[in-house]
This record gives sequence, structure tokens and C-alpha cells, in this order.
Amino acid sequence: MNKDEGGTIYSGTPSQIIDQITTNSKLGFKTREDLRRTYASFACDWTGKPVRFHADKDLVDDLIECGVLKEQK
Repeated sequence: MNKDEGGTIYSGTPSQIIDQITTNSKLGFKTREDLRRTYASFACDWTGKPVRFHADKDLVDDLIECGVLKEQK
């Protein structure tokens, strides 16, 4: 389970988390890759840390690592 800075709670596999982010996003994305690239770019700008975006798991792992998503234990 992960929680973004806005307090939204996401749970499941990385692919399910990306699906939930897509559903909750107010931005329009043409493709899943566009969503991952855009979120990675935002996170990199916010944190100054590199964020991978070529796979759902890479993006979710890096969003957790840089603090954009937080794991709930």
C-alpha cells in the first residue's frame, strides 16, 4: 500500500498502482508510457533525483525511493 503526498492511498501491484494513479489523475494521458514519463519528470523536478519510467515497477519503486509515494506498513 502506498500513499502519495496528497494523501491518496494506493494498493496492489505496481501495475495496479499505476492504474489507480491514472484513474485519479486530473491530467489527460494518451498512453500509459506518457503517464509514466510525465510522473517521472515531475518527481525528478520535485526531488532532484532520477526516476525511471520504462516499467510500472521501476516507476513505483523510484517514487517510493524519492519520497513521492510512501509505503504504509
